[in-house]
Amino acid sequence: MTFCRLGAQVITVTRGLALLVFAATVGSLPLQAQQPSKPDSAQFAQMQGMMGPMMEQMMTATMTATLRVLARPESAQQLATFVKNFYDALLAKGFSKEDALRIVAAVGMPHAAAGR
Repeated sequence: MTFCRLGAQVITVTRGLALLVFAATVGSLPLQAQQPSKPDSAQFAQMQGMMGPMMEQMMTATMTATLRVLARPESAQQLATFVKNFYDALLAKGFSKEDALRIVAAVGMPHAAAGR
């Protein structure tokens, strides 16, 4: 037997080769049993039917919460502060008053970006 030293452990080359062969064999096995099957059209329709009402509830809750927050007077004050600060920052960066006003109008009210 040939020996190879790794730190304090001694590993036989024969045993190491056997482990390499085993790892290569296992790595080349097909993964068909591990892959989920694709749903057929009936299963897909059923999933859509279940997801639709949940999505509607989530969207309704989100819209209701957003409108509730926007209806508060302090929210309007915060939005006005943001718009004024944005406009002033554009002027400070060298935009003309007309361009700054157009940019502020085009950007509109700040909102959360859609997830990506």
